[in-house]
Amino acid sequence: MSASRYSNGHRRRALVARVRAMGEPCHICGLPIPPDAPAGTPLAFELDELMPVSKGGSPIDPANVAGSHRVCNQWRGDKPMGRVEAVRSEVRARFGPWPSALAFCEGARAVLRGAAGRSGQAPVRHPKRSSGAL
Repeated sequence: MSASRYSNGHRRRALVARVRAMGEPCHICGLPIPPDAPAGTPLAFELDELMPVSKGGSPIDPANVAGSHRVCNQWRGDKPMGRVEAVRSEVRARFGPWPSALAFCEGARAVLRGAAGRSGQAPVRHPKRSSGAL
């Protein structure tokens, strides 16, 4: 293992700890991130790169990262922040405020599909189950 890889791994872990300790809301949906959400669950804290690494962003630059829910980070993928902000505005205009990160992501998917649904409300489903069952 090279020294630079170890150094970057340590720097990334320190950056994750610092951003998590700030306790800021998810930069994608704007809702609080539960500090006790277990890693790997939809509401867990993840560090998201504002300029995706796949597009040349740095995973260890403090100016290029923000906290997010896992589900929001997965929905975003490598979409540019301008697109994310436009979708967020459209979700708010179509469906009003969202009660959870899961509801935001479902509304965002509906916006991207171009579907408003029959009731005008974003359907809220569990991200892993198409039935909507929890």
